[in-house]
Amino acid sequence: MAGQAMQRGDWPSAERILHDGLTSYPGHAELLGMMAIAVFRSGRPEQALEWFRRAAESGNRASDWANLGSALCDFGRFEEAHEALRKALAAAPSDAFTHFCLARALHGMGRSEEALDRIGAAIEAEPGDTGFRLLRAEIAAALDLRELASTDIDWLLQRRIGLFELLQSASLMLQVGRFGQALALYRSLAASHPDQFDAWLGVCLASERANDLAGLRQALERARSLASNPVQAAAVEQMRGKLAFRNGGFDEACGFFASAWAFHTDNARWKSQIGFDYCQSLDKAGRFADALRVCGAAHALQAAGAESNAAQEARAGFLQMLRKPAVAASGSVRVDDGRADPVFVVGFPRSGTTLLELILDSRPGLVSFDEKPYLVKTLMQYRSSGLAYPESLSMLDAPRIERLRNAYFDQLAVDGVDPQARPVDKNPLNWAYLPLVRALFPGAHVILALRHPLDVVLSCYMQNLRSAGNLFSSVARIAELYAEMVDYWQRLEPALDLPVLVSRYEDLVSDPEAGTRRIAEFLDLPWDAGWLDNSTHARGKAIIHTPSYAQVLEPLNTRAMGRWRNYRDLFDPAVLDVLRPAAESMGYSLD
Repeated sequence: MAGQAMQRGDWPSAERILHDGLTSYPGHAELLGMMAIAVFRSGRPEQALEWFRRAAESGNRASDWANLGSALCDFGRFEEAHEALRKALAAAPSDAFTHFCLARALHGMGRSEEALDRIGAAIEAEPGDTGFRLLRAEIAAALDLRELASTDIDWLLQRRIGLFELLQSASLMLQVGRFGQALALYRSLAASHPDQFDAWLGVCLASERANDLAGLRQALERARSLASNPVQAAAVEQMRGKLAFRNGGFDEACGFFASAWAFHTDNARWKSQIGFDYCQSLDKAGRFADALRVCGAAHALQAAGAESNAAQEARAGFLQMLRKPAVAASGSVRVDDGRADPVFVVGFPRSGTTLLELILDSRPGLVSFDEKPYLVKTLMQYRSSGLAYPESLSMLDAPRIERLRNAYFDQLAVDGVDPQARPVDKNPLNWAYLPLVRALFPGAHVILALRHPLDVVLSCYMQNLRSAGNLFSSVARIAELYAEMVDYWQRLEPALDLPVLVSRYEDLVSDPEAGTRRIAEFLDLPWDAGWLDNSTHARGKAIIHTPSYAQVLEPLNTRAMGRWRNYRDLFDPAVLDVLRPAAESMGYSLD
């Protein structure tokens, strides 16, 4: 009888029947489990949680422990969920739903690498489950595994999925940098569901990233009219802050962001992003002490979970690579395949590489593609063949070089990069992989972007920068990385045997004509006044993917020079001691 009522969706009747049954058989595990589901479906999840617990403890069945774990995940109680799900897995080690729930729990605990393994097991067991694919895309995006996330997003969009899954897919597109596609999907959803708040909020987010401020303003008006709860109200205040900031109303933006920042939420990722937005507005408004306070709180939110072993290993591995003896391939083996070797724009993050990229991208015969990990993926293929990096570069023969060059250029082709133009590969930390550049692209030119190290460290700290090893999570870590990179460069430069132009941010923005003429001469290109108009070209690009997407729309200016002087207290003596030798070797003073 109870089962029939549940099949009809008649949850009140099911509860009454089950209550009568449990009066006679109070410890009956199956009846307890059914009661938990009936109560949950009736919209009383907190009461259902206790029924799930009673069912699991009474019968010790895998399905009941899995249901309990799932319910605990819904409440964000991931540690408790993990314990329940371990019991479920012990009883049913191949159950797909249990692996899915374990992935949810582990991801919520900050153990996303383990979560990825679990959701992979769930998908292997049930490859057609859309919920499983959506969770894997979410975990992959959080780990910055953009290809894997995109694969699952595309898989989802090829199927009949509901509004929730479509909204989640659009949100994940934003996370992995597919801003234009996210905007198109959000607009489509807003058109087909005009009363759906999340669709209009998505249009706001994607429009801002696409520098479509008119679109942002229109969508924001609609989102404000639809906001019906505190969470939605806080999201609207954040977007109002973004619009005010982009329009130069920094004090007004601070007010909006302060309102959003005051809202209590367990979503640390969202709350930290509000904090970074607020910090930027406080800085522009001249409220430097408040900016530091909020920025520190935003970083603390990101670091609330224990740093995963994988993150620690990634950071240690990158630093270990920098500390190895500098090796640069001789370049004696060359492959003439008729393709122009790229121009590589490198440097420490926030050193002006995006500005340089846009200047170059506006020149006929050159084409850039924002920050794409083409070289890093080529390095992964190099390593997959059993070669150590950089120690085994000398073992590269012509066939291996040809395969690796093909691997690099094939990525450009897939993304539709003009094969007739010379690529401009701007990815700051490719600075660490210049020996590979020398081996594969002996005709490459390298432009090294430099900026005052204290401005660089400050800018990295005040941005929500993501990295595999949490390299930018504190001022001390950023300073250490900068010093390691400079030491690496000092050892590598004499052996590199590639043409390198050092472009100082301060020189470029103080005297744009002289700076761009140097670049034109370095690349053997004609110079004209168009070299000075980066902002017009930036507005013509569909999307700019880096944290500088708003700044590069402005004409060249010196406002960002010496910004660190407003934050002297941020740089304690220990940080300055780490930075000073590196700064002086690169021609900068910390005084």
